[in-house]
Amino acid sequence: MLPENRRKQIIEILKTKDYAEVSYLSDTFKVSEMTIRRDIDRLESEDLVVKVYGGVRLKALNEREWELPINERLTENYEAKNLVTDLAYEEIQDGDVIAFDASTTALVLSQKIKFTKKVTVITNNINIALELSEDPDISTILLGGFVRRTSLSLIGTGIPKYLESLYIDKAFISCKAINAEDGVMDSLMDEGEAKQAIIKRSKKIYILADHSKIATTAFFKICQPTSIDYLITDELVNTDSAKQQCLQQYIDLGVDVQIAKE
Repeated sequence: MLPENRRKQIIEILKTKDYAEVSYLSDTFKVSEMTIRRDIDRLESEDLVVKVYGGVRLKALNEREWELPINERLTENYEAKNLVTDLAYEEIQDGDVIAFDASTTALVLSQKIKFTKKVTVITNNINIALELSEDPDISTILLGGFVRRTSLSLIGTGIPKYLESLYIDKAFISCKAINAEDGVMDSLMDEGEAKQAIIKRSKKIYILADHSKIATTAFFKICQPTSIDYLITDELVNTDSAKQQCLQQYIDLGVDVQIAKE
């Protein structure tokens, strides 16, 4: 493998793991630790990563730069998102007050409830609010804050304060990663804090996580495993024993785990 390609793959790993040890990268790429350290030095010189004791992480100030634009994220694992949101749709009843986070999974779900459900929707995502504004049977509350241009989401300290006066029946939250030890995680702190605020005001918590997010880790912890009521994923989790084990651990904790199938 060319050094340039290896460095690109190191960045891809750090997007999902947030931190990686030199020894782990050495084993992964079948090269010496000295070679990995040279790669890290090069990436650090390009202002992309930060060296930490025994390993490396993405530079925090660059986290937003690594986030894909919303149109690209919407097409990523779209078939899995479609299956997951089909199951989530069945959980929504007329009259519910529901909350959607700013994820592309929630955007797909919002497209499915438009013109089919009579609900109140609370969200911090501008695209979702615009999508649902076309349906006179859906009342939409857009939480205010600072605009994140890459996702068109609203973030900031005003969101928890506004939510204090609202009651939510069901929250539909996606994430960057989920495992049985750390719980539900996101790659961005400000997005994660908005999800935390929604969860705090919700009676039932639905985590919508396609197979790629199961048994992985990310930068910011949203909530404990015991904080969620439902975990909906897709059938590709059955191709990986670590993901299956993670789901079983959630089942053992009393979480209603649902696997969407074609």
